[in-house]
Amino acid sequence: MDRNRSQNGKSIVALYWNTNMSLSNFSSPPLQGVRIWLSGSIAGDIPGPQQNAMCAFVEKFADLVFRSGGHILHGCHPTITPILLKAAKRHVVNNGRRDALTLAVSRHWSKTESAQTLEEWRRFSVLYETPESTEGNARENSLKILREWMAERCDAFVSLGGDLQRLTENISGIPIEAALAINRSLPCFVLGGLGGTAEEMLKRHADLLGKLRNGLDQETNVKLALNADADDLATTIHNQLARLPVVHGRVSDGMSFRILALDGGGVKGAFTAAFLAELEKDLKKPLSQYFDLIAGTSTGGILALGLSLGISAEDLLTFYVEKGPTIFPMTNVFGRVRRQFWQLFFGPKHRGDALSAAISAAYFPDGTIKTMRDSNCRLVIPSYNTVGGQHHIFRTPHNKLQGHDADKNMAQVARASAAAPTYFSASDVADGFVPSNHLDGGVWANCPAMAAIVEATTYLDVPLQRIDLLSIGTTKEPFNATRFKESSVAGWNKNLITLLMDAQVNSAVDHAENLVGKARFLRIDQTTEQGRFTLDDSKRILELANLGRQKARDYEIQSQIKSRFLNGVIATDWKSGTL
Repeated sequence: MDRNRSQNGKSIVALYWNTNMSLSNFSSPPLQGVRIWLSGSIAGDIPGPQQNAMCAFVEKFADLVFRSGGHILHGCHPTITPILLKAAKRHVVNNGRRDALTLAVSRHWSKTESAQTLEEWRRFSVLYETPESTEGNARENSLKILREWMAERCDAFVSLGGDLQRLTENISGIPIEAALAINRSLPCFVLGGLGGTAEEMLKRHADLLGKLRNGLDQETNVKLALNADADDLATTIHNQLARLPVVHGRVSDGMSFRILALDGGGVKGAFTAAFLAELEKDLKKPLSQYFDLIAGTSTGGILALGLSLGISAEDLLTFYVEKGPTIFPMTNVFGRVRRQFWQLFFGPKHRGDALSAAISAAYFPDGTIKTMRDSNCRLVIPSYNTVGGQHHIFRTPHNKLQGHDADKNMAQVARASAAAPTYFSASDVADGFVPSNHLDGGVWANCPAMAAIVEATTYLDVPLQRIDLLSIGTTKEPFNATRFKESSVAGWNKNLITLLMDAQVNSAVDHAENLVGKARFLRIDQTTEQGRFTLDDSKRILELANLGRQKARDYEIQSQIKSRFLNGVIATDWKSGTL
C-alpha cells in the first residue's frame, strides 16, 4: 500500500511537472533565468547512429531546460532548429514562456528567408536578428557579430556535433564559439562522445577539458566527454547546471532587458509619436508592456509617461496635432518677432500653463491624478533641479533606495522635464511641504540613452550584455561649426546652443553604443534639411508625423525592432520585481 501511494505520488508530481504548471508557490525552478548557448550541428558526414543520438540529446535537453525555467539560445542551424522548435512548441502549448527558446540569426541570412519561415519560427520562439556587416568579408564579419552577441548573452555553453570537413578547412564554428565561451569563463560542456567536430576538437586539444569551468573534476569531465548515451548526457548536464550559480542579473529572467529611450525636441516629438504609432498597429498589448525600462527627456518624457499610463502612441500623436498649436501658438510675422524679442530680453517665449493644462487633460481624462507608482513600466525621466543646481532623474520606485519620486504627479513630472529654458518657465513639482523647481532635462541628457543604461546597471543589477536599447531621436540636421571658429557671442548667436545640443546627443549615442555593443543598440533618427524644423514650429507637426510613419515602414528597421524589442514577449511586471 505504501508502495502504491509512493507511485501515485510520483505520477502526480510528474503530471504537475510535465504540464509546466507554476512552481512559484513552492520554490524557483532549478534553472530559472539561466541562458544556455547550444552550439553545433548534426552534420551529414557523421554516422547515422551518432546523428540519431544527437537528435535525441537536443530534444531531451531542451525539454529538461524549458521545464526547469531555463532558456536555450541557438544560432539557427537547419539541422538543429526544427528539433528545438518541436520542443519549444510542446512547452508553449503547455503554457510555457515563448522566450524559452531564442533563435539568433544574422540579417546576412535572414533577409533571404521567406517571411513565412520567419513567422513560423516566431510562433514558438523569439527570433533575434543581429545586424549584417557591410565591411570587408560580409559573411565572416556578420558571423562574428552574431557569435559575439550569443557569447555575451549566455550563462553556459554546450556544444555537439559539427562538420568535420569544415574543421579540416579551418572554418568550423564550434572551436570559435567554444573559445568565445571559455574566454568569458562560462561553464562549458563539449560532447565528444556524440562524434563530429566536438570529438575531434577534444582529441586535438588534450588540455581543453581543464578549461571548461563547469564544476566537474577532470575524471568526470573525461567520462562526460566520451559518453554517447543521449539521455544520460542531457540529464547529467542539466543537473550540473542546476547546481551552479550561473545566472547574471536579477531583474529579468528573459534573454534581454529591453530599454526604450526617447529624445527631447519640442514639437519634433510628433516624429517620435508617429514612428511608435506605426509600430504599435500590430501589437496586441500596449507598447509599454514590451519594454523593461522607458526613458524620456522633455518631449520624450511626455511620451514616455503617457505610454506608461497605457495611452496609445496614436493618441499621443493626436495630442501633438491637436494641442501643439495651443502650446506653441502660430502667429504672423509681427507676432513671431514680438515673441522672439520678449524671449531675448524679458522672459520665456511660451506660456507654461498651456502646456501643463494640455498634459493634465491627456494624462488624467477622468480627473484622477496618477503618480509615478501608477506607471505600467519602469521610468527614467531626466530634469534639472534649479534649487540644488544639479541634474535630477524622476524615476518609478523600482528600487526602494531610490523611491522618493513614487508619489509625484506624473503631469508635473512631464512639465518639469519639458521646461526648456527661454521657451518655458521652470516648473514646480510638489515635494512634501516644499515644491522642487525644475528645468528641462535636455540641458544635460537630451538623449537619455546613457541615463537609462546607468539606471539599469547600477540600480537594477542588469549586466551590460543583457541590455537591448532602442534610442529614438526627433530628427536631426547637418551642422558644420567651421564657419563659427572665430566668431563672437553675437556671431554664434543661437548656433552655440545648436552646437552644444548636437555635441551632447552625439556623445550620448556614441557612448551608449560603445557600452552595450553595436548588435544591442539601435538608433532611429531622420536627417532633414537645415532649418526645416524647430522646437516650437507647430505648422510642421503633420510633416513631422509623416516622416515618422515613413521611417517606421522601412523593412530593415521593422525587422530589427520586431526581433529585438516587439517580439511578443511581455516584460516582467516591474512591481513584482522591486528590489
